[in-house]
Amino acid sequence: MDEKTLALIAIVVSVLTAVGTLVYTHQQMKAAKKANALAEQAQREQVLPYVIADIRERVPGSQLLCFFIENSGPTVARDVQLSVEPPLRSALGEETAAKLNEAVTRKISVLPPGRSLMYLMDVGNRLFKSDLPRQYTVVVNASGPFGAVETLTYTIDLEVLKASLLNRESLEWSTHVIAEESKKATKAQKEQTEILEKLFRTASERIASNSSDDGTPEIEP
Repeated sequence: MDEKTLALIAIVVSVLTAVGTLVYTHQQMKAAKKANALAEQAQREQVLPYVIADIRERVPGSQLLCFFIENSGPTVARDVQLSVEPPLRSALGEETAAKLNEAVTRKISVLPPGRSLMYLMDVGNRLFKSDLPRQYTVVVNASGPFGAVETLTYTIDLEVLKASLLNRESLEWSTHVIAEESKKATKAQKEQTEILEKLFRTASERIASNSSDDGTPEIEP
């Protein structure tokens, strides 16, 4: 090869190397930019409020189902707005359902971190014996320290709770039964006391009557 050909080859190799370096550098910069964006997003998310909507037992072992709105994030959630589809229903009646829907869809101006709002919704064994909806979709919008946060969507499936609620003894019901039995026992004891007092009065009256009729003369003054 002559010198011109070698020089041309060298130029072509240099250009290809430069292009390759440029492409590689661009990819590296793009990857670094993406990594920085993810890191920034992760840092932002660590200080954002996180509003959860759920339907579950009031306490473990309870038959009472409640609608919960909770802020599990580290900062204050503002302008919290929920929408529920279909509207919540309750075996406790239409009035209860109407009040419940009004409460959970009302805008919450401030929801501090760790705060939980609880609304009575239904009684498990009554709900699962009815034909009321078992699944609800809840959409949550809120604002945090940097403005509006990502919209969250929850699909709440009550069938998940069905087996455990129907086969579990209710703490509230057990307490109710104990209270009712205590009332019955107190009432029975009171009635028994009244009967004994009545028998005692009757016996005393008969003894007094017999003392007057036994022929003992009364002393004249």
